Amino acid sequence: MGLPFEYAVRNLARRPLRLALAALSAAAVAALLAAAAAFSGGLQRSTTGNADPRLALLLSSVAERDLVRSSVPATVDGLVAAGVPGVAVVNGVAAVSAEIHAASDVQLPGDDRPRQAFLRGVTERAFLVHEAVGLLDGRPPQAGEVLVGRLVAGQLGVAADALATGRTLLVEGQALAISGHFAAPGTTLEAEVWLPLATLRALERRDDSSAVFVRLQSPDDFSELDLFARRRLDLELAAVTSQRYYADLAAYVRPLASLVWALSALIALAALLSGANVLNAAVQDRVAELAMLRALGYGPAALVRSLAAEGLVVAAAGGLLGLLAVRQALPGHVVRLAMSAFPLEIGPPAILAAFGGVLLLGVLGAAPAALRVLRLSVADGLREP
Repeated sequence: MGLPFEYAVRNLARRPLRLALAALSAAAVAALLAAAAAFSGGLQRSTTGNADPRLALLLSSVAERDLVRSSVPATVDGLVAAGVPGVAVVNGVAAVSAEIHAASDVQLPGDDRPRQAFLRGVTERAFLVHEAVGLLDGRPPQAGEVLVGRLVAGQLGVAADALATGRTLLVEGQALAISGHFAAPGTTLEAEVWLPLATLRALERRDDSSAVFVRLQSPDDFSELDLFARRRLDLELAAVTSQRYYADLAAYVRPLASLVWALSALIALAALLSGANVLNAAVQDRVAELAMLRALGYGPAALVRSLAAEGLVVAAAGGLLGLLAVRQALPGHVVRLAMSAFPLEIGPPAILAAFGGVLLLGVLGAAPAALRVLRLSVADGLREP
């Protein structure tokens, strides 16, 4: 024979302040778990979203896969387009993009504060190679212009209208007009400022490229590109697939996500101890009542289920409150990470992690109180005042 569910709900209402504090604790944990899941998922997506089985990179062999430090001759893209079999061709144009990647300070007109941005010098062929990129408005950058990713405003910490089409951005002291905006969902490209390759070469005072991105007809054609890099010893090139490159990048930032989860676990542990204390205090206040229920024929299992129901109700109520709060606060928020950025999105995985986590805490928090109930002596309990 089990106790009705209403009994557990009525018991929670006996101590409104205690109930409110426990629910707020569960809400905080749910919000934290959802934010941690959103951060971890966003970080993972942003570092692996660029990976494409048909995309490969040519870097300097001494750069250790650091795009900013890499330096390849300016003629490499032409050599690849003309001499490597398996390169994809779009409308008669080889999908080979020579690019410069640089970290630099930028400024808004009238704002003396320098802000770090990630610059990518490109030609029109970059749009053939990076298929995830799509224009939101405006046009590709011409001389004296820049194209801004949709997350750049968040990465720089400025209002979106400060980077509206037609506005001006100061790069290395030179005023460049914003020609438009682009999106590349799930990639780090959205936090970049694109400008013509010749313009960035002039600003950086260099005559080389950082890397050459190559779109292949098939993943199997990478062997041809790798053979080209190995044969041309004079160019000192290293070929790497985008999948391998971004997998290494994801492994590099993975400890950061682990740290976030570790901090979340510590806070969840504190909430677990708080919830256990609340339910244990509730049992202490109702020892005589629980002993009476035992005397009336309700077994220990029925009382334990009722206590677990109390913990789950509090956890579920707090979890819903926390998820509602985080759903209102986080969408649209951009996390800045070095020269990159990614948006926080509260999707189904984050919701499941948060709600499942607080429900688990609700059950575990009831364990000490349940153990006390199992050890309860009916005779001693009935003598309690």
